[in-house]
Amino acid sequence: MEYTAKQFTPQLEQHIHTVEKSMQELLKSIYAQYKEAFKKKGMELSVGVIREGENPFQPGYHATIHVGILEKDEFLDGLFIPVWHCVRTFWGIRSSRKLPGSKITGELVEETEEEITKEVVGYLEMQLED
Repeated sequence: MEYTAKQFTPQLEQHIHTVEKSMQELLKSIYAQYKEAFKKKGMELSVGVIREGENPFQPGYHATIHVGILEKDEFLDGLFIPVWHCVRTFWGIRSSRKLPGSKITGELVEETEEEITKEVVGYLEMQLED
């Protein structure tokens, strides 16, 4: 769901942090279920919510679910699902500069925890099949 700067409230910020924390907990649970299966195949599973930036309402802030597969400390493959990102746009094009008429928007993941769980588990099962 997309939000405009006018909709950036303390309640939305709290909701963003709550979603990030719930995704982190979800990933911990999935990690616990799959880490041994990957270890048996000589691979390592890496999961987490990666955050870039400090303030969720500043352009450049990104929170992304990361599921990575490593073999011998070498990155093999990964799945990335955006949780929240905040960008500045000018006429619909991302801009790093504060141009007159540019807008700041944020987008929050719309998928439910169940949908994200299916996506992550499906990805992990596919990786274990290879």
